[in-house]
Amino acid sequence: MKVVSEGGGKSPPEPHELAMHDGAGCLDFLLRAPVIGAEVPIGDGSVGVAIRTAGFGHPAQRALRAMGVVVRPAPVSVFVAIAADHPTLRRLFTRSYWCDGWAGPLLRLPGAQGGERMSFGRVYSPAVLVPLALICGEPQ
Repeated sequence: MKVVSEGGGKSPPEPHELAMHDGAGCLDFLLRAPVIGAEVPIGDGSVGVAIRTAGFGHPAQRALRAMGVVVRPAPVSVFVAIAADHPTLRRLFTRSYWCDGWAGPLLRLPGAQGGERMSFGRVYSPAVLVPLALICGEPQ
C-alpha cells in the first residue's frame, strides 16, 4: 500500500495561498466590484469604471473614498490609494480568495508601493499605492 503521493508528499497549494501572490487577480476583483454608496452611478457602476471616468469633484469620488479607494491622493499623483485595512473592503473581499488580506497581493503589482496612513472616509489606514497606469492604461 502506497501512502505518499508521487509529488514528493507535498499537496498542491490551496487557492487562497496562490491568491496571496496574485496581485493582478486581486486588483481585477476590486475593479469589477460595485461602488458602494454612489449617489450617481457611472457606467456599469464598478470601481474600475468609476476610477477611470469620475473626475475631480465627481460624487463617485466620495463614495470611492468611503469604501477605501482614493483616486490621485495628491494633485500630481499617478497612483490610486487603496486602504490596507478597511471595513467596506473587508466585506467586499470576504467571499474572495483575498479574504485573508488584499494589501500583500496588491503590493506585488509592478510599481506598487506602501503608502503612509491616510484618511479613507472615516477610516484611517495605511495605503497601498497602485499605479494609475495599471488601471487606466498608459497615457497616450
